[in-house]
Amino acid sequence: MDVRQIRDFIAVVRSSSFAAASRNLGVSQPGLGYQVKQLEEELQVRLLRRHARGVSLTRAGEAFMDHAESILAAIANAKLAMAAIANDDRHKIRVGLAPSLQSLGPLLLTSPRQNPAKIWLKEAHPLELHQGLLEGGLDVAICLSTGKPPLRTMPIYSEPLYVVGPRMDIAPQPKRIALAELAVLPLVLGCRAQTARRLLDDAVAAAGIKLTIDQEVESQALLRSLVLHSGRFTIAPYGAFVEEIENKLLSVRRIVGPGFRHSVNAIYPASLPATVEKSVGQIVQSILNAAPLPPDAINLASIAAE
Repeated sequence: MDVRQIRDFIAVVRSSSFAAASRNLGVSQPGLGYQVKQLEEELQVRLLRRHARGVSLTRAGEAFMDHAESILAAIANAKLAMAAIANDDRHKIRVGLAPSLQSLGPLLLTSPRQNPAKIWLKEAHPLELHQGLLEGGLDVAICLSTGKPPLRTMPIYSEPLYVVGPRMDIAPQPKRIALAELAVLPLVLGCRAQTARRLLDDAVAAAGIKLTIDQEVESQALLRSLVLHSGRFTIAPYGAFVEEIENKLLSVRRIVGPGFRHSVNAIYPASLPATVEKSVGQIVQSILNAAPLPPDAINLASIAAE
């Protein structure tokens, strides 16, 4: 049994499928399956049930999942302890960013509250960010999901989601759009594992609305290019396209009737050294001070502090 096998097992469980886990980890699906199979053979139990919808835990798998998360947490704690001895915690804070929040990267490097030399940025999908925190490769992740123990979650802000589309749509259109009106728009959306997509799917399913999904992509860069240059629309937070919106390259309308919001959170290990945990608080404050937030954003950090 090695760390990679444990990491891959946890990734498959959290993704509910080998295909999604292989995409998030950037490894081949056969290789991922081999690692889990080797783990099952060594433990002499079946950990996962394979079925058409993906995978689910067996009774043995549920028991082993608790041990697996504890093992990764212990490894992360050991790395943090060694980093403290080597004084690495004084030199850099390793910050992971979800792809849809990449606009936050520059402001973290230029914030007067932080020494830019201390910030090291990594963009990754949520599963990879969680793995990085558990394995000690990241100190904090800024993403749209929440962390499970031994990770802590610090809410930062919530904001509504918008329809973002072509510039030609700016002049004649109001600042809001009803959820039902999305049905006639050619949409470019992220994959179903992404938070904004899940929120949209839940909202239209509850309202009985069928969308016209023209393209489904995983790459944020490709999604941005298609919205900018192909006359299509997407569902996104304001900050994901703030430069294009403010330069009038794209239009933006808030979804109403009903609307829906997502929350941006800072996730970090409970065992962070005090100096690093203090830096997490400074990073959160930097985001609140300088992030391109719409007027209807809600400061969750202030609410949590009350």
